[in-house]
Amino acid sequence: MKVNNNYIKRMLLSYLPILLVTISMLIFVFFSVINQLHVRNAIQANDLTAEYVANMVDSSLKGISFDAQKMIEDGGDMQRFLDGPSDRATDFDASNLLSNLMVRYGLIDSVYLYRAKDGKVLDQSTIRPLTQFPDQAYFRSVLEQPYTGVWSSPRMKGSERSNEVRVSSLGFKIPRDSGSLGYVIVNVKIASLESFIGQMIDPAITEAELFDAAGQSFFEDERQASSRNRLSVDIVSDYTGWTYRIGIKGGQLFDFLFHGSTVWILLGLSAIVFAIGSTLYVTRRNYKPIESIMHRIERFSSSVKAGDLKEKENEFSFIDQAIERLITNNMVFQEQQQEHLVIRRQQFLQLLLKGEDEGEREEWEQEREFYGLAAGKFIVSLVELDYYGQFAMKYSPNDQSLFKFIVSSVAVELAEQNGLRVVAEWIAKNQLVILLISNESGALEHQMLQLSEHIRAWVDSHLDFTVTIGVGTPAEDESRIGGSFDDAMAAVSRKVSFGVNQIIDSVEVKGKSDSEWFAYLEMIRTIVRQLRMSEDEWHNELKRLFSEMAVHRLRKDDVDRLLDYFVFHLDYELEGVLPEVVKPWLQEAKPNLLAVMAQCDTLKQLEDGFVATLTGLYQHIEELSQSRRHNVLMREIRDYVAEHFMDPNLSLTLLSDRFQINSKYLSQLFKESIGQNFSDFLIGLRIDYAKRLLRDSDVTVQDISDRMGYANPTSFIRVFKKVVGLSPGQYRDSRMRDTELN
Repeated sequence: MKVNNNYIKRMLLSYLPILLVTISMLIFVFFSVINQLHVRNAIQANDLTAEYVANMVDSSLKGISFDAQKMIEDGGDMQRFLDGPSDRATDFDASNLLSNLMVRYGLIDSVYLYRAKDGKVLDQSTIRPLTQFPDQAYFRSVLEQPYTGVWSSPRMKGSERSNEVRVSSLGFKIPRDSGSLGYVIVNVKIASLESFIGQMIDPAITEAELFDAAGQSFFEDERQASSRNRLSVDIVSDYTGWTYRIGIKGGQLFDFLFHGSTVWILLGLSAIVFAIGSTLYVTRRNYKPIESIMHRIERFSSSVKAGDLKEKENEFSFIDQAIERLITNNMVFQEQQQEHLVIRRQQFLQLLLKGEDEGEREEWEQEREFYGLAAGKFIVSLVELDYYGQFAMKYSPNDQSLFKFIVSSVAVELAEQNGLRVVAEWIAKNQLVILLISNESGALEHQMLQLSEHIRAWVDSHLDFTVTIGVGTPAEDESRIGGSFDDAMAAVSRKVSFGVNQIIDSVEVKGKSDSEWFAYLEMIRTIVRQLRMSEDEWHNELKRLFSEMAVHRLRKDDVDRLLDYFVFHLDYELEGVLPEVVKPWLQEAKPNLLAVMAQCDTLKQLEDGFVATLTGLYQHIEELSQSRRHNVLMREIRDYVAEHFMDPNLSLTLLSDRFQINSKYLSQLFKESIGQNFSDFLIGLRIDYAKRLLRDSDVTVQDISDRMGYANPTSFIRVFKKVVGLSPGQYRDSRMRDTELN
C-alpha cells in the first residue's frame, strides 16, 4: 500500500463524521425540547397518580371505619357480648363478627374488642383479661384518650410470639360518647398498606412514600419526611392527615431535562463552531503522524499478506470484530424482546381471566390477534400441582421451572396432536391455565375433558408427581372467559374432598350446597367436650366429622375454616378448664395441627394428622384425669346422671343423699372433674336426647317437652334454641334436608 498525494483529501473526508456528530447534537437539542413536553406530561400523570393513591387508601380506611362503627351501632351479637354474661356461644358470635370484618378488608391485621364489664379482650383467636393481652400497653393508652375515631401513627404491635408488626390503629368507644361498655380497636398492617399502594403504581418508574402528620415514615423505621424535589408530588389527606408522596424514579435526570433545555441549545451552537475549527486545525496538524501510522499499517498488512493465500487485507479487522459484536448484541436483544412478549402475553391472559375488556374495541382485537388468541368459543381448565409443599422441598428452583415448562409444553403438544388450539400459561407457582379456543361450542367441554385426561395421564406416567385438573364451563365470547376460569378454580378447590390426580368437572360440583354449618360446629363441640372429659368416643366422632365433609364435597377453604374453629374451640376449652394441659397444647399439639392444615391436600391426610396429634393430647388429658381427686367417684356419679337424666327429680340434693357427699362440695367436684356445672351437664344430656328424637322419630315437640319434664313447650323451645342455635322445628327440617341431599 502506497500513500498518494490525494490522501490528505481522504483525511478531510474522514473528518466528516465530526459534522455528523454536530448535526446529531442539533437533532438532540430538538428532541430535548420534545422530551420536555413528555416530561411535563409525566409530571401531570404523577399528580393524577398521587391523587388516585390518596383517594383509594382513604376510601379503604373510611370503609373500615364505617363498617367498624356500623358493627358497633347495630347491636345484636356485639351488644350481647358486651352486656350479657360470658359464654362460649356469645364469645364465638362476637369473634365471628371481628373475623368477618377482617375478611372484608385485606388491609386489617387484627381487631380487638374490649369489654369494660369484666376487663377482658376478645380477638380472632381467644378471649383473655387485659392484663394478659400482648398489646395491653397500647390498649391502656387509648382507653385514656378523650377522642376516638382517628387513625394513629405507625406503631409496633405486641405479639405473643415475640415478633412485632408495624400497624396503624383506629379505636372507637362503645358507646361513642362514654365508652362505658367497651372499646374496639382495628389494626391495619403497614406492610399490607405498602403492598396496596404498590399495586396502584408502576415500581419500575414510580416510587411512593407515606408520612404521618409528624413527618414519620410509614414504610421505613426512623425515616423522617425529606424535602420534596420539583418532580415529586405531596398530597395531604383531609381524612387522616397523612402525606402521600409520589415521585418519579430518576428524578434528577428528568429535572435536568426539564430545566436544562437552554444549556443544550448553547452547547449545540458551541459544538458547531468547534467542529468547523477543529476539522481544519486537526487535519493540517495531524497529517504527518497519520501518514506515519498508515506506513506502519502498510508494513503490517504486507507481512500478513505474505502468508495469506487469499491476499485479503486485514488492517480493518477491528470492523469485523465490531460487526460480530453488533450481531451478538442484536441476538441478545431479540431474545429479550421475545421474553418481554411472553410477559405481555401473560398479562393479556390475566385480563381475560379477570373479565376485564380494556381500551377501544379495535385496539383490543388487534392486541388479541397479536398474541395469537383468535376469536371463537372458549373454555378454561386449571392444572394444579398436587402436594406442592413436598414438590417445592424435593426439587430445586431450576428443576421446578424445568418441570413446569415440561407440563405446559406437553399440554400444548397434546392439544396440537388432537387438532385443538390452546394457550397455556402459568398464573401461579402451582397453577397452569389452559385456554381452549374452538369454533364449535357443542363439543367444547368434551374436547377439554379429553385433553385434560391426556395431560393428567401423561404426567402420572412420566413424572414423579401428579396434577389435579378442574374444568370450567364453556364461554361464548371472551367476556365470559372470567366466569369459566372461576368455575375451573372452584372445581379444583374441591380436590380436598374428591382426592388428587383426577379430573374435576365444574358441572359435578356446581349447585351442590354444603350442609348446615351448625351441624359441623355441633360435632366439633362434641369432639372437644369428649376430649376434655377424656371420653373414648371422640375418635369415632372425629371420624364422622371428616366423613361428613367428604360426603358433602366441601371446598378447601370451608374445610380450613372448620378446622380453624376446631383449633380455636379446643384452645378456648383447654385454657378455661384444664390449665395443666395448656403448656403441652401450645408447645406441641397446636403447632402440629396447624402444620397438618398447611401441608395436607386431602381429607384423608388431614384426618390422619389430626388423629395422630389428638391421640397424644388425649393420653395426656386421660393421665391428668386419672390423677385427680375422686375420679372414680365422679365417673360413677356421671354414669348415674347419664342413666337417669330424664328423672324430673334428679338434682344435686338427690345425688348428695345417694352418694353421701356434701352438695356444695359435690358441685365443686362436678365442675372440676367434668368441666361443667351440674345443671349445664344435665341440660346437655337432655338436649342430646331431644335431638335424637327429632332426627330419628316423628315424636312431636309437645311430647318431647313432656318427656323432659318441662311445664310447657315454650320453655323447652327456648332452652333448645339457646343451646343448639335453632328451634326444634328448624333442627328437624335441616336434618331432613341433609338426608335428602345424601
